[in-house]
Amino acid sequence: MKTSRIELWTLLFVFAFFPAAAEAQNVFRLYGGLAPTSYKISFDQNAPVGYSNQTAKSNYTAANLGLTWISPKGIYVDFAASQSLSATHDLWNSVPNTPPQDFSHDTYTLTGGYSHAFAQGASVSGFGGYTASSTVLHAPRPPLTFSKDTFDSQGIFVGAGGGIPALRGQFSGSVAIAGMKGKWKDDNGFSNTADTTFGFSLGGAYTYPITPALGVTADLRYQQYKYNFDVVAGTAAYTVTEKITSLGVRLGYRF
Repeated sequence: MKTSRIELWTLLFVFAFFPAAAEAQNVFRLYGGLAPTSYKISFDQNAPVGYSNQTAKSNYTAANLGLTWISPKGIYVDFAASQSLSATHDLWNSVPNTPPQDFSHDTYTLTGGYSHAFAQGASVSGFGGYTASSTVLHAPRPPLTFSKDTFDSQGIFVGAGGGIPALRGQFSGSVAIAGMKGKWKDDNGFSNTADTTFGFSLGGAYTYPITPALGVTADLRYQQYKYNFDVVAGTAAYTVTEKITSLGVRLGYRF
């Protein structure tokens, strides 16, 4: 089976670090980095045979890229993409003579919002957007009758955040809630959908300006979502819980 990951992070520190520039002209910011990530997806007791009361885990490094535009009035739009690098998961370790199976997770997020910078450098922000993810968990075939599970999800989110200057840099944080839908399928004909459900995410970051245009950011992110899957032939309704924790570093360049 498969899950999705939701990225709900905005670059709140941008407007706080460069308020004078943002008031005078449009600002663009390109950023990229790596984030070691812990991913867990758990199935309740009503999940299909083989998944009931199981938890699949994957530890991987995600490559993150993004571009942000900020208007002179503090309105901003951010597009971000995240892709897992080489990774495996352990869902099928109980199957005899089966090594960890391949795993991948891709996410694309479009965020829009408004950030207000105060005279002393602090900032507040409100934001919302759309996110879509695709996760693939490979499976041993044989003895299983399928070779991979795929979970595609999409939804909208809203949130708020803020930042304060400290230690020659900027600390920022954000909180968001999301309404998500998903579709779970394998390559042997199984398919099921999850109705709209809600989850949350929390984030904290510290940004240090290396130059007026170049900055480095370290951030910690936590996300938790529950998907309620419908009744299909041979199954009862069941719940899948997804938890993602990442600690990453990225470079950003303003132009």
